Amino acid sequence: MSGLMPEISKLLVEAGILKPEEAEALGRLARQRNELLWETLLGDNKITEAWLAEMFARRLRIPLLVTFSSRDVNEEAAHRIPDSLARKHMCIPYANEGQTLKVAFVDPSDLEAIKAIEFYTACRVKPVVAPRSHILEALDQVFSRSQAIDIIDRATESREIQILSSEGGCEIDLDRDALLQASGIPPIIKLVDLVVTEALRVNASDIHIEPAEHAIRIRLRVDGVLRDFLQAPAWLHSGLSTRLKVLSKLDITEKRVPQDGRFKVRFHTKVVDLRVSTLPTQFGEKVVMRLLGSSEGIPRPDQLGVPAPQLEAMKESVAQPQGMIIVTGPTGSGKTTTLYSLLDYRRSSEVNIVTVEDPIEYHLEGANQVQINPKAGLNFANCLRSILRQDPDVILLGEIRDRETAEIAFHAAMTGHLVLTSLHTNSSVATVLRLLDLGVDPFVISSTVTMVVSQRLARTICTECREPYVPSPRLLRHLRWHDFEFAFSRGRGCKACHRSGFKGRTGIYEILRMTPSVREAISRRASEAETLKAARGSGFVTLIEDAHEKIRGGMTTPEEIARVIQLPHDGETHCTLCSRAIPSEVSDCPHCAATAPAPEERPQTFAVDKQPPAWKPDSKAWRKKQGPGLVN
Repeated sequence: MSGLMPEISKLLVEAGILKPEEAEALGRLARQRNELLWETLLGDNKITEAWLAEMFARRLRIPLLVTFSSRDVNEEAAHRIPDSLARKHMCIPYANEGQTLKVAFVDPSDLEAIKAIEFYTACRVKPVVAPRSHILEALDQVFSRSQAIDIIDRATESREIQILSSEGGCEIDLDRDALLQASGIPPIIKLVDLVVTEALRVNASDIHIEPAEHAIRIRLRVDGVLRDFLQAPAWLHSGLSTRLKVLSKLDITEKRVPQDGRFKVRFHTKVVDLRVSTLPTQFGEKVVMRLLGSSEGIPRPDQLGVPAPQLEAMKESVAQPQGMIIVTGPTGSGKTTTLYSLLDYRRSSEVNIVTVEDPIEYHLEGANQVQINPKAGLNFANCLRSILRQDPDVILLGEIRDRETAEIAFHAAMTGHLVLTSLHTNSSVATVLRLLDLGVDPFVISSTVTMVVSQRLARTICTECREPYVPSPRLLRHLRWHDFEFAFSRGRGCKACHRSGFKGRTGIYEILRMTPSVREAISRRASEAETLKAARGSGFVTLIEDAHEKIRGGMTTPEEIARVIQLPHDGETHCTLCSRAIPSEVSDCPHCAATAPAPEERPQTFAVDKQPPAWKPDSKAWRKKQGPGLVN
């Protein structure tokens, strides 16, 4: 640990930023996490990067580089040490002065790092200090840039993928010579093949190609999180965007307005559809490709991560001859996968299944799948009208976007069809309010909808590098966590998970069943809080409650849950059972009827080393009636 660590604690106490007992608690927490104290302080937002850098510069009397960036780095100097050594000590050489090497450090008091660099380079190290984020950004840009050039030089045209195009209903291999002439030089062909192949190997959902002032940044979205793949020289951007436009049949001369297109590739035995979108930005056109059909097929309902009681309810609902099942959540939360899983469960030779989508993301054998085409006047509403004359049993409607589509969908559900669809809302109860806002009659909602599923996708911990750890108390307070006799797990990061600590994803679910009490609340246009209270009587489990169970089961981490589920602000008082905000003027939680403490007894802040107090429902009988919750 660095020599200035006790002094940092002393300075924070003298400045009134920390109390002495808080400084001691943070020191213990840093030792538990095997971190330096300044890493813990930054992670818990006790100090800023600027304060840390200024403190090091003042105490060690060395220069401070406030605006340090990759443009200040001499690449020859930077590559005097390997990337691994630079990242281990969070530093980067940026200039040569004879036998002296200027090195920017996050922690210039780290004598071990200085000695290691001097031994490796045989140069005297002259340390300076810079903010951590600036150094990490410079490392990413400088080392990734050189790696990209080497990768492209060594790459050959991929034989794992075959570029396809749909013409006249058949798939044909495109003329590579014509593409090469249209899109520039051989490195462009290699780069596109390399990026698409890697995205398919890691099962990415999106490819982002982002032009910057001096480089092209290429990132892959894997398990819902963007991951840096490589940086390429900026001079490749024009040819790269042209190549993708030619593949997607877009106008290669138009660079001022967004364009959308698509093309297909065959990866081994699987055909994958790539949706291409271009967007003019400051340094050129950004290109995003969405990979459709790249996943490992349609999962069964019991593979989604739905708790057992809710899973049985889902199966019962999809087995009904008519009604409506609505799946809600933000973009990328797995709504389509859940819908197709239920559709596949219901599929049989006796059932006529028709889907209307934009785009078609899964191929389901035995179903009649329709791709909407707004340019030809084929939208959701028009297509749904025609489908009702095709004698369907089950209809999958990709999304309810407007009042007209909602009216036709509910009409179909009321006239003997089972309709599965999606809607963009934050929770299952909020879905009812959204439908009312679209103009659907409350009686129609209560009598037609059989189930509303709200969901999120959280990354699961890699089983190859799982280890116990201690989350920050602040995060646990934010998650309203009250079970502290529990061992948390996380992924350390290994080759199997690409150093992320996560591999794969699981669903977090909130399922609203249309019980008589819920139907009655909807029919009288009850508020969201009243509807939630009615649902609680039948064992309704919220997103955060299901997330807590996933954490207890060792499937994911508190940090991942905080990333995917929107949580209340720390300054509010919240119900321990349903995690919703409690107004200061009430004595009971308006959402789930739990008994709250008096306003003056509600603590708003807690010491770092103390756990937040919990308040509980006033009787065991009440808790039993409400079903599973956060309070044990």
